[in-house]
Amino acid sequence: MSDEINVNDNNIEDLPAKGMIVQEKGLGYTLTVDRKDLFKTATGLKEAGFDLFLFVSGVDYPNHIKLVYRIYSTKRANRMAFVVKTEVPKRDPVVDSLVPLWSAANWHEREAYDLFGVEFKGHPDLRRIFMPEDWVGHPLRKDYSDGHMLVSDSDTQAKPKLSVVDSQTDDGDEDAGDEGKSEE
Repeated sequence: MSDEINVNDNNIEDLPAKGMIVQEKGLGYTLTVDRKDLFKTATGLKEAGFDLFLFVSGVDYPNHIKLVYRIYSTKRANRMAFVVKTEVPKRDPVVDSLVPLWSAANWHEREAYDLFGVEFKGHPDLRRIFMPEDWVGHPLRKDYSDGHMLVSDSDTQAKPKLSVVDSQTDDGDEDAGDEGKSEE
């Protein structure tokens, strides 16, 4: 398999309309696409030998959430990777799921759903992965505020129990754990 990704007159119309490939220092090649073109772009990368989905993460901005995907090729001699970026507006945070292409996207998309509120259309099991099912809000969004209260659908609120851990022993040395402590 060639290490080049060729764009020519025969396949130029298959590229997303607003797609832009740039080489970013430290990231390698980055492709930014409209959310409507994400699945088509990912399908093209999969067909070009990018067989390993590494992650999707979210970055919260005032009016949108940027999704950042890292996709890798284990088949290419140069082990090339792509970063694919797309934006979803906060008022309509919906984008196509990439689970049909890479099953490894499953839990990553669930994490982005749980923590940022992004809905992945076509996901086989889109539900919370960290927070309880009755949790209100998405904790990694900058507009999230819970006042340090746990809130459930039953409208009950309870302050989380906080505990203070003394990290100093009597002689001022930092304690490395419970080892060496004797009960008095």
